[in-house]
Amino acid sequence: MKNKSYLSPSTPFPLVWAEVDLSALKRNLKIIRSQLCGPNTSILSVVKADAYGHGMKAVAKVLMREGVNFFGVATIEEAVELRQVCPKERILVLGSFHRTQVPAYIHYRIIPTISSLEDLKLFERSLNRSSRKFPVHVKIDTGMGRLGIWHENAEKFFLKAKKRAKILIDGVYTHFANADHAEKRLTHRQITLFEAVLQKIKSLGIHPRFIHAANSMGFLRFKHSHLNLVRPGIALYGMNPCLVGRQALQHQKFPKELRPILSLKTRISFLKAVDRDRAISYGSTHRTSKKTLIATLPVGYSHGYRIGFSNKAFVLIRGKKCPVVGRVTMDQTLVDVGHVAGVKRWDEVTLIGKDQGSEVQAKDLADLIETIPYEISCAIHSRIPRIYKGF
Repeated sequence: MKNKSYLSPSTPFPLVWAEVDLSALKRNLKIIRSQLCGPNTSILSVVKADAYGHGMKAVAKVLMREGVNFFGVATIEEAVELRQVCPKERILVLGSFHRTQVPAYIHYRIIPTISSLEDLKLFERSLNRSSRKFPVHVKIDTGMGRLGIWHENAEKFFLKAKKRAKILIDGVYTHFANADHAEKRLTHRQITLFEAVLQKIKSLGIHPRFIHAANSMGFLRFKHSHLNLVRPGIALYGMNPCLVGRQALQHQKFPKELRPILSLKTRISFLKAVDRDRAISYGSTHRTSKKTLIATLPVGYSHGYRIGFSNKAFVLIRGKKCPVVGRVTMDQTLVDVGHVAGVKRWDEVTLIGKDQGSEVQAKDLADLIETIPYEISCAIHSRIPRIYKGF
């Protein structure tokens, strides 16, 4: 299929926009599939938080066409929205739910995460006697300390759960707390605890269709955790999920073939000649060391370009790295472009992505403020139009 791009007619000349390369998404999916440990292991694509800022509906449509038939989201609201483009696919809500949301799960055929007997009772009360068994996934807490039944209480839970005539335990899963840390011991322990729970379930005569544990880093680093379903999220979008900081996984080899699929762009909205020793932006945190040219970019922290990038980040203009100078403000950011030959107003600016031989990745920005790439892409405001290429 020929490459196409889409831009809303309401924004014929956007000042800030994100480009999403869907052909790169398909390539990343192919690479992930090639690394699955077994022929019977399938993929649950995590598209929560608007597909980590990439656009949930557009991403899901492409993944669906590539054969993905299982998706993970965080809330029932996301699931209902996703159901509009995924009429038959399985959708699992990874978060918890309130009793008032149960009818929506049933009506839209959304799979809930069950973390207690109370959760099971809420669903059973809402199911008609004539209804087929309703599929659920039970979460086992093996060390995350968040949602789920504690692993040591799992046998007691399943003894009672198997008596629920209207409920089908279609899946059982856990979540790794330390898969992105250098120390593997804690994740190995979680796997061992989960395997013990699975043995107990089997002895009770319960045979879930789906068993899953591996998120992106679990998938990449702990091959024996693939089981029969994996949950890639950030890896699908080509971003390295490794943390920063002293306890981070600094030297983990992230597959070079997995490439970021998102670029964030803006334009130079104003140019100003500035003399030496001029103060720049709020707080006068930057003073020019020589006569130069300062470009104003119409993007700031209200768009998701963080205030923490002030005096630290750089952008790309005509293939040149241009430093952010002064404090990033709500709607505008200043950069020094005195060294860029021929620079002019309305030139394209790359905040994330490639320009000629240079590149800025979300991970580079994340490193500046000691966070993770997820936070960078998820923070890109929904008012920024997404332009999809490579359908």
